[in-house]
Amino acid sequence: MGQEPNRVTLRPVPAALQRFAIYETKTKLYIVGSTNDGTSCRLLKIDRAHPTMLEAPLVEDDDAEYSDAQIKEVLLMLDDGNKSTANKGQGLVQVASAFGVVGLVRFLEGYYLILITKRKLVANIGGHMIYKIEDTSLYPVSNPSSNPAPHPCESKYLKIFQNVDLSSNFYFSYMHSYDLTLPLQCQMRSNPNHTPSCTKFVWNEHLLQDLKGRVNDRWILHITHGFIGQYNISVFGRPIYLTMIARRSKEFAGTRFLKRGANDEGHVANEVETEQVVHDASTTIHDSGRYTSFLQLRGSVPSFWSQDLSQVIKPGITIDRASPFSTPAALHFASCLKRFGAPITCLNLVKKNSKESPLSVELEASIAYLNQFLPPEYHIRYIHRDMSHIFRDTSMDVMCILESVVECSFKATGFFHNGPELYCHKLQPNPDYKAVGGYGYRNGYVGRDQTGILRVNCVDCLDRTNTAQFIAGKCALGYQLYALGLLSEPKLPFDCDAVRILEEGYEDLGDTLAIQYGGSQLVHRVQTYRKIAPMANQGRDLLQTIQRYYRNAFTDTDKQMAINVFLGVFKPKEGTTDIWDLPTDYYLHHTLARVPPVPSDSSHTKWWTESLLRALPLPHCQARTESQSASPQTHLTPLNNKINTYSFDEVYKTCELTDFDSTLSRNLLRTIENNESPFVVKEKQPKLKKKVNHVRVAIVGSPVPNGEDTGSSEEVSSDEETPSHQMFDSGQSLGTSETMPNPTEVTTMEAYGFELKDPKKEDMVLYEGYATLYSHMVASVPSLCELTPQAAKDELATWEPKHLYKGSVFSIEPPIVSLKDEAIYEEAARVAQTGVVLSPGKESMDLYTTYVRGYLI
Repeated sequence: MGQEPNRVTLRPVPAALQRFAIYETKTKLYIVGSTNDGTSCRLLKIDRAHPTMLEAPLVEDDDAEYSDAQIKEVLLMLDDGNKSTANKGQGLVQVASAFGVVGLVRFLEGYYLILITKRKLVANIGGHMIYKIEDTSLYPVSNPSSNPAPHPCESKYLKIFQNVDLSSNFYFSYMHSYDLTLPLQCQMRSNPNHTPSCTKFVWNEHLLQDLKGRVNDRWILHITHGFIGQYNISVFGRPIYLTMIARRSKEFAGTRFLKRGANDEGHVANEVETEQVVHDASTTIHDSGRYTSFLQLRGSVPSFWSQDLSQVIKPGITIDRASPFSTPAALHFASCLKRFGAPITCLNLVKKNSKESPLSVELEASIAYLNQFLPPEYHIRYIHRDMSHIFRDTSMDVMCILESVVECSFKATGFFHNGPELYCHKLQPNPDYKAVGGYGYRNGYVGRDQTGILRVNCVDCLDRTNTAQFIAGKCALGYQLYALGLLSEPKLPFDCDAVRILEEGYEDLGDTLAIQYGGSQLVHRVQTYRKIAPMANQGRDLLQTIQRYYRNAFTDTDKQMAINVFLGVFKPKEGTTDIWDLPTDYYLHHTLARVPPVPSDSSHTKWWTESLLRALPLPHCQARTESQSASPQTHLTPLNNKINTYSFDEVYKTCELTDFDSTLSRNLLRTIENNESPFVVKEKQPKLKKKVNHVRVAIVGSPVPNGEDTGSSEEVSSDEETPSHQMFDSGQSLGTSETMPNPTEVTTMEAYGFELKDPKKEDMVLYEGYATLYSHMVASVPSLCELTPQAAKDELATWEPKHLYKGSVFSIEPPIVSLKDEAIYEEAARVAQTGVVLSPGKESMDLYTTYVRGYLI
């Protein structure tokens, strides 16, 4: 019997530093980092003696690992050594506690240490925990008592920096356990030791400059910005997790009207990678999970354009600089080919015959020019659909038109699946599934890969773009569930629970991205374009539009200034112009506008590199590993037993108390007669004939609107280790509450799907036997109460089973287990421990093949 072909796997969960304590003396700061269980600790020292800290602070990492007892001894020695007359008897003092170090920042005086003081678990992918920052604090590194007179502009820069709210949709994973800057495919296909994080999505890269290269990697946290939400599509109790990840680029980042088009490096405004991960969460072992993912991209039209801010309503579009060789588009699409492979489908949703038309002309001309120099099989595919015009035309269905477009794109790019093709799919091949492109499922290659990407844009890349990406995600979800063996065909109806959950995920994602870039939530949603939105939504849409224009006019300038300081685009220096005195930040983002261009050897026709072309159609990160694509990739080897134990404790939280209701909450009003599949459209349940009293009951895990204050009264240093508020069961309502009938006025058939009947005769005989046995037990209870505990225990040991029963309520005789049953149990235990299933023998395969053929007939 051979082994099942290996799956490509996630890396093991590392023993990361998650608890941090900050101590200070007059001359140094000491940061103690430890794992959750406290078995591994490290010590970091920062020199704070210099009052102004003009140079980078002296950060010292002794690169030693301590146990809990050892680190306590070290701290005790530091405390004793610093107690002196000069320090007025004050030794080592703990000043803060945290869950992570974001980095160090300096303006015109000393450095500040940025700490994560509150976190929240939002997703779990294969045992890898992803957290959202809930609160942060800034702690000055330099000693305040030794500082000279503060710089007059220091406090102003500090206030600007703090305008970037780190508690608003910033995420991290310890030690890049799950690298949020990379797609799942790149993480599982590439060697994690040789694939660096994509700095394009590391928002604290500037804050880590004084730490990287000086401290151990266990201290480094990469912070990403965007959106992460995880949802549970319960398939008859089997947890299938849908995880939505939107990673926003920090390059050319900013607000709606202040950042349009592209800069000189080809970075576009509002660039966001959207990844849709679907995996079977019934196992949390990193090397035995089944994962699928689908990747999309949104971003502004890659050319030099802007809008006139003096026009409040529908400002006109201006092409600021002509680019005869489409340089910004060439740089942008070269980056896309490198990150995603080929083909690239560019779906343009800009209006025709309107003020937006110049963007379509510019984009179509740029793609036509660039395609001249690419091999035909890697041409960029350009599709233009005027979504607004189609929506207004009552004779056309905008959703059907978008479905046909995105399905063609999906079949060209495919999706990622880490496991082999299911055997049942080989016996009964689905023509639509076989037509899906990508790479894999052949020549011994394990799984399949997505090659290429769907790039969607409108003007703002918000409302229309989000709806189009939802349609693409719906198409991909059917194929992802089919690949996992959960669907008989890769199609999903619009109104089933699974699509309803997906729609909720994309609207949460779209609202979050719209607030970040445009200042308000989505104006037009999926239901708007499906023409099923209630009339009450029109007033809300108008309010969102007014809010968006207000923020664009009055608050975006301050927000853009804060982003420039936070990302290090502008670095304050003594004797230079302050950021609030700059007339524009155009020269900060466009290098060629402020620095004379350097002669380059790059060609205007060969806008791609040879190494990039050799890797196609695969992404460039897989170029090295897939050169030996004929041999399947093996499981990653765990580093040591300690890391495996840590992975178990990290997932199941063995050292913490859990709440039964939040862990095993379910809807008690389901009926057995109903179809509980989340992949079919549910029939509306008839209303109860009897009048019932309704009670408002909050559902555990119902989504909370973005920006809503939860009213938490916890301390700042608390750790919110609760599951994400986005996780809910497919049978539950998406609202915050549901109505529950009074149980005294509902029949058992209405509530549970069955009626109470008289028991059968054989059941009554069995019950009477148990009652007789119990009566014999009870008859001896008074005498037992008069005995001492030991005497009562000895008396119970002498009791014998009554009648024909081979046991009693106090003891039971184990049944005889056959050798065949023992072999079945041992095989099940082995599979649960190793995650490797042995392939069935010839007799079993013949029997299964006969069964499937009989079913098909």
